[in-house]
Amino acid sequence: MRPRLAAVLLAVLVAGAPVPVARAQSEPPFEVVPRPAEPHHSHRLSWITAVVGVGLIAGSFPLATEADRRYTAYLAETDVTQIDARYDATRRMDYMASGALLAGEGLLVTSVWLRFLHPPHEGNRLALEVEPARCAVSLRF
Repeated sequence: MRPRLAAVLLAVLVAGAPVPVARAQSEPPFEVVPRPAEPHHSHRLSWITAVVGVGLIAGSFPLATEADRRYTAYLAETDVTQIDARYDATRRMDYMASGALLAGEGLLVTSVWLRFLHPPHEGNRLALEVEPARCAVSLRF
């Protein structure tokens, strides 16, 4: 490229470049709009429910192991007077293990519902409203 043509192109580029303008000392480029603060809602009940649910689920496994141990003892029992007692103890322990597991799973699902799906509590849940177009008692949950 010829030096004279290169100098003309450079002059055109420099002339067309935007010139930085000095701004006011403390003026921000845009108006600062603060975000509205969301009210903090406690999730203590959902966490307590989750911990109790996990505890019941974890506790159901030793109960199931004990039920299996008792069933093995029932199968090995040769005394006719003890067979019914061992069978009843096995069933009772098995029901306790199943109940703990089901209750724990139910509490865990409830904690997820409380934490993520349940809308925050606003005002009274039970309200008495006397209007012609409304129900007399409303229960919100």
